[in-house]
Amino acid sequence: MIKNNAKTIAILMATYNGEKYVEEMLRSLEKQTEDDFICYIHDDGSTDQTMHILKKWVEDHPYHFMILEGQAQGSAKDNFFWMLAQVESDYYMFADQDDVWMPDKVEKSFKKMKQTEMLCQDKYQAFCVFTDMQVVDENLHEIAPSFIRYIGRDPYRTSMAEIIMDNPAAGCTMLFNRPLRDAALELQDPTKIEMHDVWILALAAAYGTEHVGVVDEACAYYRQHANNEMGARTESKADKIKRNLIDLCSGRFMQQKRAFCKREGIWQGRCIWLMSFRKNKRKYWKNFPRSENCPNGSV
Repeated sequence: MIKNNAKTIAILMATYNGEKYVEEMLRSLEKQTEDDFICYIHDDGSTDQTMHILKKWVEDHPYHFMILEGQAQGSAKDNFFWMLAQVESDYYMFADQDDVWMPDKVEKSFKKMKQTEMLCQDKYQAFCVFTDMQVVDENLHEIAPSFIRYIGRDPYRTSMAEIIMDNPAAGCTMLFNRPLRDAALELQDPTKIEMHDVWILALAAAYGTEHVGVVDEACAYYRQHANNEMGARTESKADKIKRNLIDLCSGRFMQQKRAFCKREGIWQGRCIWLMSFRKNKRKYWKNFPRSENCPNGSV
């Protein structure tokens, strides 16, 4: 376990065969206007020159960058969960190897976090904030000014149910605090969730939508290329309804909801939101059209 005592924020970067873009991402971190962070990097078994680039960068920039030694985890989700368990810090951010952060991304995220904590008057509760991104091609030419709206989401729809169905935030846009990190790591079986970012943001929203802060402006360039593990895809309202109906009728949504509650009884004292969700479920589902495969909109 590494204690991040020297800096306030731990930026966790997962890498895998990222030789083409990773140094540009590292340079964007070095140029941040808020420098109260250390970037911890774990490579997932790259076979290209990624590790050579990382070692040289860390050697030249020892104050803000550190390589975490450990076995390959097999996926970005598992890699980020592993890093979360290895590093103790006051605040956390995720970083992807192929993006580029704008110089004030950390500063604006941290400012929003402090505002969100102040509204609840309790910095020891779980909080998460996220920003938007600009969608760009491999050469950083703009494709769309807003990643969130490009994929057909609304940054202000941040209830727990809305996040599970239509998560607006990519993991690389989030900043969250230690209590939320601790709660996220109580998950016994990560295979029950699709991605780490949905899990963390929905956990924050489970405490109340006031525990989620939004910086509704692009603070990073999301590079769209052939090797993205999760690419940005446009989605019309009709496509969204179809996808949600498939999730509802297949039981996938309810399976994900149950995963939030089955953490060895940990949610017993925190699950008031579930009672409210069940109580208002009929009202929530009325916005969805009926289907012959999903009688009466039931799930």
